[in-house]
Amino acid sequence: MPFRRIIGHRRLISLVSRAIARGTLPPALLLAGPAGMGKRRTALAIAQAINCLQPITTDGGIDACGECASCRRIERGVHPDVIVIEPGDSGTIKVEQVRDVIDRAGYRPFEGKRRAVIVDEADAMVPAAQNALLKTLEEPPSASVFLLVSSMPDALLPTVRSRTPRLRFGVLAPSEVTEALIRDHEYDEADARAAAADADGSIGRALEARSVDLTDARALAQRLLEQTARTSDPARRIESAKELTAKKSSSATERDQMAVCL
Repeated sequence: MPFRRIIGHRRLISLVSRAIARGTLPPALLLAGPAGMGKRRTALAIAQAINCLQPITTDGGIDACGECASCRRIERGVHPDVIVIEPGDSGTIKVEQVRDVIDRAGYRPFEGKRRAVIVDEADAMVPAAQNALLKTLEEPPSASVFLLVSSMPDALLPTVRSRTPRLRFGVLAPSEVTEALIRDHEYDEADARAAAADADGSIGRALEARSVDLTDARALAQRLLEQTARTSDPARRIESAKELTAKKSSSATERDQMAVCL
């Protein structure tokens, strides 16, 4: 996904795009911020921009075309010079995974201009893995860039953080979350707006909440507010509130539904 298709974070993306155009992109970056903000997508967009065969010049920066063979292979996750590390079944990134990537990063790229190593959920690296990576960050290979993605950057070792300039991702506006859900996840407008209102600026959180009928929950909440506003009788207000738990469901589902309504 090229930079221009990433929703929000325009200042950060402009800085990175211009650094690529000037040849000043640091050998390592830490993409940090709340979960579900598009950090991993931005890391992949960086990988596309530095390896695109037909890059586009935009306002002093560089963006990937999104159409060439290199861009399409990165989008599909099959480019040999774009390596993604993520936690395994144990929920951690082990030292063996990091050492394997470090060995590969020491060689010239197979076919791209520069190898991109993306460490998703970098805070899941065990201490030994972080220490192994630290040695590479101190003397980074000239043909590789390391992109650490984390929603909990303070869990990384201070020595790792000190060698990776941080890009701080803030929360998205509800309108931006709505746009992403409609464009990329086939939501209709009503469902997208309902999900965005409960997502605290996170596309990931909006997607996780898909199991709850958000449109119905918002309608129920509005109906309850209107009913209680029409009366000052506490008994009638309590009777109206019983509608929140009227459906027969498991206690866990009931709690989720009540949380969304509230």
